[in-house]
Amino acid sequence: MDYKEAAERLKSVLGLSVPPVAVKFLKQGEQVPDGFPLASKKMRFCQAVMEASWGRSISLPPTELACGPGPGTFGVPVKEKVAKGEVHHAFGLFESPEAAAKCLSANAKGLPGQFSMILVSPLEQCTIYPDVVVLRLNAEQAMWVCHSRSYKEGKHLVFDFQTEASVCSSIGMASYLKGEVQLGLGCYGSRSNTEMRADELLVGIPGNLLETTVEALEKLRKPMADSRAKRQFYEAYPDKRVAGA
Repeated sequence: MDYKEAAERLKSVLGLSVPPVAVKFLKQGEQVPDGFPLASKKMRFCQAVMEASWGRSISLPPTELACGPGPGTFGVPVKEKVAKGEVHHAFGLFESPEAAAKCLSANAKGLPGQFSMILVSPLEQCTIYPDVVVLRLNAEQAMWVCHSRSYKEGKHLVFDFQTEASVCSSIGMASYLKGEVQLGLGCYGSRSNTEMRADELLVGIPGNLLETTVEALEKLRKPMADSRAKRQFYEAYPDKRVAGA
């Protein structure tokens, strides 16, 4: 699939304000392709995704991730205080270290040592097959992406909601491991360390579902437009119509 075209089609049909981002997980022994310079500083996976939406392509070693639980998502040991839940308890995010440890231990994770590098880039600049395409969008746009998976077969989606390590685990890794569209709400780390707005969600689309997702969304253009116009709502509640609409 032409990824530049796919990015344009996604932006057009959904009305995205943030460009789609491609993510690739390199396994041990795989070489970093040209066009993915090594990150100039330690950063979080969510920050790398954010920078890719700004137009930057980056290679990021999972051993060099800046956040506490992030490395664990990609099969790298985390610090003892993170694993025991002490850090997140100290932040006030959990009532006890045990609750924090239980939550983090259940997150979607790659196998130990499985990945050597994480690559991120704008989808429109992507030159390699992406494992996951990440969208930052609003709830209505996310609904249509999810419904695109129901369009042909009536499929229901099951989400692995994770409120800690959300972008790296519930979007990046869960989409990759499950091979299915995943929805994420963000987390303390991603919302405090990126420009993600309060009204934004995230969707992860496995690379092998990108083409069928785009095609289904384009077939949904008319119901999407009808829904956004709210004609039936204004017919039922004419007093709610905005002057001049």
